[in-house]
Amino acid sequence: MVLSVCIPVYNSEVKELVVAIAKQIVINNYPVEIIVLDDASRADLEAINRNSIDEINNTRYISLPENVGRSAIRNRFLELANGEFILFIDGDSNVIKEDFVGNYLQSIQSTSGDLIFGGSIYQNERPPRDKYLRWKYSISRESKSALDRTNSHYGFKTNNFIIKKAILSDFPFDERINGYGHEDTLFGFNLLIKGIKIVHVENPVLNTCLDSNPTFLAKTSESIHNLWFIHKEIQPSVNFINHVRLLKTYYHFKKLRAIPLLRFVNYFVGKMNERLLKSGWFTLRMFDFYKLALLINIAEKKGK
Repeated sequence: MVLSVCIPVYNSEVKELVVAIAKQIVINNYPVEIIVLDDASRADLEAINRNSIDEINNTRYISLPENVGRSAIRNRFLELANGEFILFIDGDSNVIKEDFVGNYLQSIQSTSGDLIFGGSIYQNERPPRDKYLRWKYSISRESKSALDRTNSHYGFKTNNFIIKKAILSDFPFDERINGYGHEDTLFGFNLLIKGIKIVHVENPVLNTCLDSNPTFLAKTSESIHNLWFIHKEIQPSVNFINHVRLLKTYYHFKKLRAIPLLRFVNYFVGKMNERLLKSGWFTLRMFDFYKLALLINIAEKKGK
């Protein structure tokens, strides 16, 4: 078995994704298996997924009795996958290329990368204002071509990438990170300092989940809490600070002794900025300031 397609899922339907991948495997007789691991989704969604997937050949659907989180669930696939390589795809993604699986199998043969990142895109159509924040941020900051990702030293996201199973076994996701956000940042940084090569290819998935503006802001807050925990408890090195733009910005202003000024500005504009972000009328600079203000607040509460 060359490749195991591993799909972590939580409270989303995955039939369309699994069927699209399974169709490519069957038509081309690829040496590929599909494993769906459900992280204790709601009972109704678990039943829908199981009933629609159980009959698909060479596909396993496994439900966990309790939620283990975004880091731990990816490590669980090590016990289940038979392939030499593991392809991780988030359950709320859609395959948009008819040769998606074939492209990755070809990349395995033609590149020297230990990790291959295919990228992701979002819909071209502008969504309603109540979901505009997630969409605008993603198409501006995350949806990049393979060439742009390579030239800008872009890291990778865990929603669509291939890694050698042996490497994941040696460098698993850190399960101390709970909740949403930055488990991929730490994982990518650890691979970088170990000299693991990341290759960017043009094989994106379509992200179908557009959070509402308040939901995305709540996730952003959770992710920044995670980032500060990683920085202070797991990876306090200067190299990690320089690896993460938000941390680097924070320490830049701290060195300039400008943190009190930023707090002062946020005292007067912070609530208005948050209201505008929730309403969908904003610039990305406003969102950047919102994140920096959150980090400053977290750093003060948890101690510098």
